[in-house]
Amino acid sequence: MADIDPKHRHSEIISLKASLFDSTTRFPAYPAAFGQLKQMTQDRFLGLVFLQLSDLERVEAIFGFQRYEEILSRSARQIDVVNHSRFGGVLLPTMRGVYDDEFCVFAPYDLLAASPLPSLQQTAGLLYTAIEEELSRQGLQGLTLNLGYALLHHNPFLRFERLVHRAVDEAALGAQRQDESERVLRELEIRQILAEGTLSTLFHPIVDLQDYTAVGYEALTRGPAGTPYETPEALFAWARESRLSRALDRQCKLTAIASASARPAQSRLFINTLPSTLDDPEFMDGKALDLLSRHGISPSEVVWELTERLPIEDYDHFQITMKAHAKMGYRIAIDDVGTGYSSLQTITHVRPLYLKVDRSLVHDAQDNLLKQELISSIMVLAEKVGAQVIAEGIQTPEELAVLKSMGVPLGQGFLFGPPSPDFATDFRPRLS
Repeated sequence: MADIDPKHRHSEIISLKASLFDSTTRFPAYPAAFGQLKQMTQDRFLGLVFLQLSDLERVEAIFGFQRYEEILSRSARQIDVVNHSRFGGVLLPTMRGVYDDEFCVFAPYDLLAASPLPSLQQTAGLLYTAIEEELSRQGLQGLTLNLGYALLHHNPFLRFERLVHRAVDEAALGAQRQDESERVLRELEIRQILAEGTLSTLFHPIVDLQDYTAVGYEALTRGPAGTPYETPEALFAWARESRLSRALDRQCKLTAIASASARPAQSRLFINTLPSTLDDPEFMDGKALDLLSRHGISPSEVVWELTERLPIEDYDHFQITMKAHAKMGYRIAIDDVGTGYSSLQTITHVRPLYLKVDRSLVHDAQDNLLKQELISSIMVLAEKVGAQVIAEGIQTPEELAVLKSMGVPLGQGFLFGPPSPDFATDFRPRLS
């Protein structure tokens, strides 16, 4: 029998480890912990708390996998905090699967022995509250956290691993029932927001980096204040789940236009849109011209920002829609350049006026030569297609300095001020 190459063996070990441990949460998948779980039962019973962040898939689809993993990582950190601060580290946090968003937290017999079900319910409540509070701190109250729990009773006549699987399925079913009730409620609430017109718009300036004047303002939608839908992440995630994305997209555009009457003369209005909703007839004919005119806006002052977070499914239809928009006089910006789907293909079909460099490339660009090279490549591309580059997410004087040294003409970010319902005019940053 031939000896196994040590390098091959090492590669297999790394691959096996990757299949058993989640790199985002640093928790194992629960099948990797069967031995430890068996010890925790003490041949009596074991508690399981099942926690599911059920809306993260929609967050990932709209805002990217980095945001998805950040939320998951923060939730895992809260589980660790509660485990060590309230339970002395005796809980065993695991994942239902690697790269999953379902936590399986096991409680040992010793912790539950005096009163199994009440103790397990208390444990579940502490974990649930900790994650809910973390989501609230991050402005993610609209994300749904579903909870289920189960008690696993040891039975020497049944295989232990199957008992664990059944307990996980039972707890997951409880969480699923909660999720279904939440979905119905969320859809009704989104429909009510759309019917009552309770959306609002903030405006964030897009600034000339040479003289710090505003060339335009990006319209940012907010849901009703003090509700789970105040943040755009929650609002759009639930609208997508309820198949109301198109209706929400339309209402956001109408609200932005109605709120932009007082913007400074000659400044452009940047409005986010999904490529799939650009064929909305509300913005494609004489009715659209009347709507814009009532608010002192011409089509040439409107810039549709195409998000690259979702793929364009039908480029033939998309190209027809783009020609109709060009005929109307609208301008186009490509958002999230440097991330997302098929940026080059979209750019060649659209011939945009602006390319917006994703904030992930701008962040700490002064310390990252690769980011600088990527931004320079986008600058070259912009010159080829006759577009201007807008650097998003500028937060520090150092980032501003390196972008200016590279010749980036336009920028946007908190260094120039936060989004506001009013149209600010003073954007000179504090550089000291």
